Amino acid sequence: MSSPLNILPVNYPGPPYNRLTRCYHALRGNLIDVNTLVTALETNRYFGTDKFLIYNYSIPEDVSKVLLHYEREGMVEMRNWKLPFPPDQIHYWGQMASIHDCVFSQLGVAKYVLLADVDEIVVPRKDISLADLADRLLNTKKTNSKNMYGALMFQNADFPIHENETKIEFPEKEDAKKFKMHAFLHTDRSYINNPSKNAKILVKPEVVDLLHVHTMEKFLPGWKMYVVSPEVALMHHYRTNKKPQKYHPLRQDFTFIKFSNSLIPKIKDRLLHLQSKLGVNI
Repeated sequence: MSSPLNILPVNYPGPPYNRLTRCYHALRGNLIDVNTLVTALETNRYFGTDKFLIYNYSIPEDVSKVLLHYEREGMVEMRNWKLPFPPDQIHYWGQMASIHDCVFSQLGVAKYVLLADVDEIVVPRKDISLADLADRLLNTKKTNSKNMYGALMFQNADFPIHENETKIEFPEKEDAKKFKMHAFLHTDRSYINNPSKNAKILVKPEVVDLLHVHTMEKFLPGWKMYVVSPEVALMHHYRTNKKPQKYHPLRQDFTFIKFSNSLIPKIKDRLLHLQSKLGVNI
């Protein structure tokens, strides 16, 4: 034909404009409160998260107000997650579907995607930015290996928040108590679980074929997993489970407290601002 009847532009993506997106699976019921949510968001922002994708199944009114406020600021994207059948007919409120939806939606958008729950914080021991950590670890290659690293696996330890508060003193401790920042007040942890138990992963979205909640079920050809040493970064899981024997013997871990002077004032200011602006309870 001398001239086309239709023109379909093909737009090739440029560099991702987010370095790190964090996916939270379906939030529901009374499992989340304003203080825990804001502590999680501000802490993960400090550690380098640019964007939070949150799947809303059923959340309290105050939490919804806070998330909408963060969404207006451009840090959060909320996605309604209404299942077409009762939740007991699918695993954990459709978690497998939501994590795949989240990761694949970040192709060409985010360089890295971290999959973890609101009560889980990946705490770096050296690098402050998890994106910087990923840049360093994922761009290495073992000698004589045909595969490149496409994901990081973080081992985890449980920090039960029903245990006694830490006896260690730090300047911001009273504010941590007043505003219920549990992560700074509970330094007793379980043993570190091996990588096969409850680990969480950070991935390059373009290398994913099939995910599992705690690992990569299947990479695209040419990629493999990098298991991060707990000496480099450890995922802290702040548990509300009230079965003390499950976690004993407990060890002391003060790593997160070293960030208290930077983080607690940020979280406090944000909570007070949200209380003043939105009228939420804190």
